[in-house]
Amino acid sequence: MKVGSLTSIYRTIPSASNKPPIAADERMALPSSLRTKAPPATSDSQLVADFHARMARQSLDWADSDKDGRVTKNEYMAGQSRLAELNNNPNDVAGNEERWAAIDTAGKGWVNETELGEGFAKMFPVSVGHLDAGYAERLRNPRT
Repeated sequence: MKVGSLTSIYRTIPSASNKPPIAADERMALPSSLRTKAPPATSDSQLVADFHARMARQSLDWADSDKDGRVTKNEYMAGQSRLAELNNNPNDVAGNEERWAAIDTAGKGWVNETELGEGFAKMFPVSVGHLDAGYAERLRNPRT
């Protein structure tokens, strides 16, 4: 039997176009319950407050050795000493004392997470920056 183009096995396979499929052709649309929703817009002041709150939470987790939800001066100083050692830096005891005084303004000898955040807000004033539209456009379309 002679095998020709009409009897070839390849005739049973439909030819595919070289174009990639589009979502509508493949029925790849996500159900509305699975579509992601954009997060709500956040103000600049809320972004800064969230930053300080994350710093406070991380510091509390790092320094609160007895896990009672507050950091004592001894825990703070020990945490700063450990941090300096991990970074191969000398432990700046005088600087740590100054920072503790800025955090524990009431002089109680301990602070909670909220007070840590307030102290960090005073010690690390940050703001949110924005690019003007012209600069952002130049970044998107650089000259060649």
